[in-house]
Parts: sequence; C-alpha cells; structure tokens
Amino acid sequence: MRVRISSGFTLIELMVTLAVVGIVATIAVPAMSDMVTRSRTTAAFNELQGLVGYARSESAKSPGEPVLLCSSNNGTSCTGQADWNVGWLVARDVNGNGSVDSGEAVLKVVGAMPAGINLKVKAGASTNFNTASISLARNGAPAAGNQITFKLCDAFGASEARGVILSVSGQARAAARDNNGNREDHNNVDFQC
Repeated sequence: MRVRISSGFTLIELMVTLAVVGIVATIAVPAMSDMVTRSRTTAAFNELQGLVGYARSESAKSPGEPVLLCSSNNGTSCTGQADWNVGWLVARDVNGNGSVDSGEAVLKVVGAMPAGINLKVKAGASTNFNTASISLARNGAPAAGNQITFKLCDAFGASEARGVILSVSGQARAAARDNNGNREDHNNVDFQC
C-alpha cells in the first residue's frame, strides 16, 4: 500500500496567513506614507538650500548685477504673487527693477513644489510670509538690507516645518528651533503652517 503525502496549504493556514498580511499592511501603509512625505520635504529643503547658495554665488560673480529670486509659473517671468508653490526662478536683474526683462538671463528654473508642500517667503520686519521676489546684491546679501526667511511646510504642520534664513550679510542657515522645539523665522517668531 502506498501512502500518499499531500503538500500544500489547508484553508485554515491560508486564512491565518492572509490575516497576518492584512494586519502588517494596516500598520505599514501609514508609516510608509509618512516616510514618503518626509522624504519629499527633505528633498525640497535640500534643493531650496542649494538654490539659495547658487543665487548667492551668482551675485558674487557679477557685482554690478543683482540676482533676482521670484515666484514664476512659466520659468521666464515673475508672477508678482507670493505663491512660490507654482515654481520660481533665479535670474540676473541687470537694471534692478525686480522683474525679468528682455536680455536678462534666467539662470535657474524650479518647477512647482510637490503636492502637499508649501513654500512661503518673508522679508524684513513683515509679519506675514507674503514676499513675491527678492534681490541679492553683489556679495550674496539681500539688496534691501533685510533678512529673509524661506519656509517649507508639509502635512505635519509647524512642528516639522523647515526653513532657510538669509542674514543681512548674506549668510544662509537652516531655521533653528527655540527652547520649546518650534522653528523660528529671522524675527524669532514661531513658524505657523
């Protein structure tokens, strides 16, 4: 008599396996979503820091020509709006009028911010992040002599917001946290998202 050994899964083993997979997926999917959001924000922040540094170096190359940073939805001109989420550009502003005119070189173009990430800019003593454009003088410093804060917010809100602060001397630094753990702009005001 031959004994037949059957291999495979029983219905109960299959049901238990599917239940375990379902529980693991329920736990992992939200964590993965948070990780993706944080990764996108980090990438946007790194790009912002790099482009601010690039604009500073370009302003030092041609001392007589300010460098303009402004919101732009087409990569060729400034929108004149404080919505930097649509994209922005770095350009030479030979005549210093705060806009990209014929013959002025566009140096870099940044596309729209990833979904869920907001970029706002604040200059000087303003209480709002409503700056549409900034100019950098020959040494990389803000042409108007005001400090500038670039603020990035995502779905995690103010607790996880990031920022780049450009001092009156042109030094760029990451926005620091205060004793309460809140990031602050150049006027020592907590970020709000």
